[in-house]
Amino acid sequence: MCIANRNISSLVIDGLSGGSDGDSTLVIYFYCNFQTQKSQVTAHMLISLLKQAVGALDVIPEEIDRKAKQGSHGGGLSVPEILRLLQVALGYHKRTFICIDALDECGTGRLSEFLRSLRSIVTGSPNVRLFVTGRPHIQAGLEEHYGRPLQIIKFKPVKGDIRRYLEKKLEDDEFRQEMDSELKAHIMEKIPEKISEMYVDEAVLSSPSR
Repeated sequence: MCIANRNISSLVIDGLSGGSDGDSTLVIYFYCNFQTQKSQVTAHMLISLLKQAVGALDVIPEEIDRKAKQGSHGGGLSVPEILRLLQVALGYHKRTFICIDALDECGTGRLSEFLRSLRSIVTGSPNVRLFVTGRPHIQAGLEEHYGRPLQIIKFKPVKGDIRRYLEKKLEDDEFRQEMDSELKAHIMEKIPEKISEMYVDEAVLSSPSR
C-alpha cells in the first residue's frame, strides 16, 4: 500500500506496465479526484478496476459475461458481486498490481467501504499487490483495516526543486508577458513555502503468502 503524489504514482504505474517479463503481469489503477467525489462511489471505482482486468483477457470468462449482462438489465451490480467478478478476472493473471492514487481524495464516508473492498481483494488473491498514494492522515485508517504493518516510505518536497519547477513553468507560460515582477516574486515565495509544509508517505502492501 502506499501514499505519494500523482507524478510518483504515474511513474510507478508506467514502470510496472513496462516491466512485464511475459509472465501475465497485470497493472490496473484508479485515480481518485476531490473534484469528482460524488461519482466516486465504491461500486464505480471497483467497476473501473474490473473493466481493466477483463480488458486484459483474450476471452471474457462466462461468469463475468453473464453477470455483466444481468447487471445491465437490472440496475447494476452490487459491491459483493463486483468483488466476486474481480477475483475471477484476477485469477487469470499470474501477478497483479493494483494502484490507487490519492486515496485521501476518496469521497467522505466512502473511504472505509473502499478500504474493506481492497482488503477483500488482497486477502482473497495471493497474486495481488497493492500500491496506494495519499497524504499521511490516511495511514491510521489503512493500518486499522489491514491489521498488519505497512511498508512506508516518506517523501518531503525540497524547496530548491519546487523553485526550479516553478521557474521552468513560468518561463514556458505563453502569457508570461502579462505577469509583473511583483506577482512572479509572490509566486516564487509563497508556493514553495506552502508545498514544503506538506509531506507525502508512500507504502507497499502485499497480500499474505499462501
